Amino acid sequence: MKVKIILSLVVLGLFTQCKEDKTKKTTQKTEKLSALNNYNFIGKASIRFQFFSDSSYVFTIIEKDENHDKIEKFNDFCYSKNDTIYFSRTRFRYNRSEKAVIKNNFIEFIGGDFPLKIEIQKNLLQTKNKLNLEKYNNYAFFSFEEEFHKSYFNYKPNTIKPSDLNQKELAEIDQILKKCFFDNASKLRKFDKYVNQCIVIINENQEKEVLINSYCKDPRDEKGFKYSLIQMNDGGNCNISLKINLTKHNYSDLNISGSA
Repeated sequence: MKVKIILSLVVLGLFTQCKEDKTKKTTQKTEKLSALNNYNFIGKASIRFQFFSDSSYVFTIIEKDENHDKIEKFNDFCYSKNDTIYFSRTRFRYNRSEKAVIKNNFIEFIGGDFPLKIEIQKNLLQTKNKLNLEKYNNYAFFSFEEEFHKSYFNYKPNTIKPSDLNQKELAEIDQILKKCFFDNASKLRKFDKYVNQCIVIINENQEKEVLINSYCKDPRDEKGFKYSLIQMNDGGNCNISLKINLTKHNYSDLNISGSA
């Protein structure tokens, strides 16, 4: 009788332990999204955003050069819905963004003190907004924010709004931009010598337009153009801008910068 009681207790103990181990495994925090930018043109620097299954996030900044090492971390909570991460209790502490939009293999932090865009390395979320840029690796796309980008457009305040592209429209942009370079071949370098930064909007006439700034490739910083908009006041034909109207299927307002 005692033997049966002991065996029952042993079995019950093993069952309880297995149940506890299973509970721990099912409740263990997992990484749902990870995004990383490496900045190697001055020393070695990087920023990483990680979003976890318990709705927590970690944002890490690493700065390293010959005489300086610094690691800074921000921890808080947020929640995801569709293609957007919302910072519910507080804004995103690094730049005070209200939300972050996941699209085109990047996460863009919107409504903050300054723009921020980070390249996604891992994504287990059910996101849909994604262009295939495999054949268009010289393009980068940025969400329009009036506070930061109004100087790029000659429109009245509050008359334009952000928009996105589908794959067919991306192919059309590429064709029209190549035509622009062909039409102005005597003034410009070859098309494949440039990177193209694009902002997509709906203008006051409800037409879809794309502002494109094209810059000569920088061999010292091949990926930097994907992370943030380049600010250049001169540069000659290494700094050009134009608008492509996808409603009218044409380009206009070509501007080639002066030399320093």
